[in-house]
Amino acid sequence: WLERTTGIQERRFASEDMLPSDMATAAAREALDMANIEASEVDAIIFTGVDRDYLEPSTAHIVQDNLGAYNAVAFDVTNACHGFMNGIHLMDSLIATGQVRRGLIVTAEHAHRMTNRAITALKSSQDRELFLKLAGGLTLGDAGASMILGPKLGPDSGFMGFMIQSQGQYSHLCVCGNYRGQDTALETDMSEIVSQGIRLLGAMYKQFMAKLKWRPEEISKFVHHQVGLKVFKQHARYAGISTDIMPNTITTLGNLVTANIPIALYNIMINKEIHNGEKIFVAGAGSGLTVSQSGIIWDAA
Repeated sequence: WLERTTGIQERRFASEDMLPSDMATAAAREALDMANIEASEVDAIIFTGVDRDYLEPSTAHIVQDNLGAYNAVAFDVTNACHGFMNGIHLMDSLIATGQVRRGLIVTAEHAHRMTNRAITALKSSQDRELFLKLAGGLTLGDAGASMILGPKLGPDSGFMGFMIQSQGQYSHLCVCGNYRGQDTALETDMSEIVSQGIRLLGAMYKQFMAKLKWRPEEISKFVHHQVGLKVFKQHARYAGISTDIMPNTITTLGNLVTANIPIALYNIMINKEIHNGEKIFVAGAGSGLTVSQSGIIWDAA
């Protein structure tokens, strides 16, 4: 059912003893190595995951200690699946205002715990309505991811702009955790939240492309938050692009929550599917409902 409905064939689950900070630290170390910079050169660390080691302290502080990045200010930012995009937007602002030179954005999701919670609930019921409500929890996979941002090397490189919108009237469409005093499984109206997200992103697209002064045919890669294969066609329709330029992580990794977009960017980089000077369009989304779009002129050699 899951493969037929969402296109998900495989997922990766982390071991039970692996904390979000462990996954985020591993991703951060690889990013530092690829960027050829030392942890001491990082000025800020933002952890953006839904999952965290503790309510207190922030997971960013634990990652900071693991890395020995003691020159950095560290804090968490959380906003459902959209957290990493909020982290990028915030770090870009810190760099633009001169408060940070190099910033590290990290995330990690032990999302299979939500999957297990959904399976446990479904085993004790044959109610179809409950199944549809909990089905979103069956799509999740585990991952850690990171990104290092630095100052622009020129006016035509890096992030070229952002547009973000939140619509709290849709906050009831996806709820999990402590809800009205009760721990709950992930409960999602999948059809409605996808429909509203695509509607908001479609309306935003024309306005944002005009701001960037880009044309659809100039986009080399279109990276978006992935919850299922059917969503690819919906993004392609409003953007006027081919699904061929949309990296696919959902089939083999599932819905990676906040790690969807950074892992898609990582894959196209290590697979040499993007070259300096080419344009990447990013469409983020997360329950709440928050949507965003950003444009990147790739410059990460």
